[in-house]
Amino acid sequence: MAPTPGAGRGAGPQPWRRTVTLALSSEEGDIVSGREDVLVVGGGVVGACVAAALAERGAAVTLLEREPEVCPPESAVFANCGLLVPSEVEPLAHPGALGQGLRWMLDTTSPFYVRPRVSLALMRWLWLFRSACAPEAAQAHARVLFELSAASAALHDALAADGGEAWHYRRNGWLAVYETAQGMDAAAAQAARLQTLGVPSEVLSAADVRQRVPQVRPGSVVGGVLTPEDGHMDPAAFTRAMASRAERAGATIATGAEVYGFASGGPGAVRGVRTTRGDFVADQVVLAAGAWTAALAGQLGLRLPIEPAKGYSIDLARPAGLPDTPICVGEPHVVLTPLGDRLRLGSTLELSGWDLRIRPRRLTHLRRAAARVLGIAEDAPAGQVWRGPRPLTPDGLPVIGRSPRHPNVVFATGHCMLGLSLGPVTGKLVAELCAGETPSHDLEPLRVDRFAL
Repeated sequence: MAPTPGAGRGAGPQPWRRTVTLALSSEEGDIVSGREDVLVVGGGVVGACVAAALAERGAAVTLLEREPEVCPPESAVFANCGLLVPSEVEPLAHPGALGQGLRWMLDTTSPFYVRPRVSLALMRWLWLFRSACAPEAAQAHARVLFELSAASAALHDALAADGGEAWHYRRNGWLAVYETAQGMDAAAAQAARLQTLGVPSEVLSAADVRQRVPQVRPGSVVGGVLTPEDGHMDPAAFTRAMASRAERAGATIATGAEVYGFASGGPGAVRGVRTTRGDFVADQVVLAAGAWTAALAGQLGLRLPIEPAKGYSIDLARPAGLPDTPICVGEPHVVLTPLGDRLRLGSTLELSGWDLRIRPRRLTHLRRAAARVLGIAEDAPAGQVWRGPRPLTPDGLPVIGRSPRHPNVVFATGHCMLGLSLGPVTGKLVAELCAGETPSHDLEPLRVDRFAL
């Protein structure tokens, strides 16, 4: 996503044709209309990366965000754990996940909770998830994630060279610690499997863990696994930096523009979108609205199995001297990410549909893990409490590609818990698609219709 010479509207590759934008006024406020090369729907991390990559290729781009600001608190990325994890290549759907998930599903404090409810969409998602847990499918998906993650990590490094301190960018590893011998044995076995894919790691004893992180309470862990090529950042700061990068390259950002419909451009074509700030017309439309994308796909006659998976986080004061390396408490799947003077406790998956209420027991789950491992008081004052819906696909892979029914509509969604990690490579792939180029990665495993829409 490095700027191309002469980047901006009208520069770079030339599939682009329309560069006219109009701004009209009414008593209700501005109504933005006109015609662009590409509309990007969704102002989260994926949408911002897509808009930046397109604008730097010379496309006339408008990024549409329904909320008053890019990366609003309602988004999946606003206060997530901020991890860059090229090591996280084992998809959510893997052979051991099904049995483990069945034990967790009805436990409101478990890492993966499914609220019991009657939902045909959820039943379909769970059935597809079951199929994706087959060993051969999981192995194939892990290879896909490995290639995408490695490419995206390199793009993150390039972006960070141009201002990464603004979003607290670090590539100094990720340390997973384990409280039980059973958990440690499973982690060591997983690390060995991932090394066959090319993911480096180091298995550590309890003494090794405490040498790296002296704040770990004696006797609280039996060991850990360090993945040295991982990193972390402030996710909201990164997303807003990418939106600013897009603007500098010539993109327009329209906030408070909720998409509620599509304008037909003839058989199989979409002419534009209808929003609360007027109609936007474009040659191509990119749907990058995270968990909200499924509803937009439904308006186009596509059943996209994306479930909103609610995640939580709490920001506390960072303990004095705590190293600048994220820690994952392995068994409860709780991540502790240092971000400047804050320590963010986060993670968990909750499939509750669009019920975004905060469940105090989920927050207690985070606090207790931090108390056991780092000795942080369970009632330590919280600077911020957050929850947001991650776009969860049944097979753990994102959806990147053209609509099977609308050739000028591109999907860029379903990144599960890896939107921050995979944002830059998704932006590059979508820009290549929109420019009519051969994508730099095989998009067959990510195609929109792989779920038999």
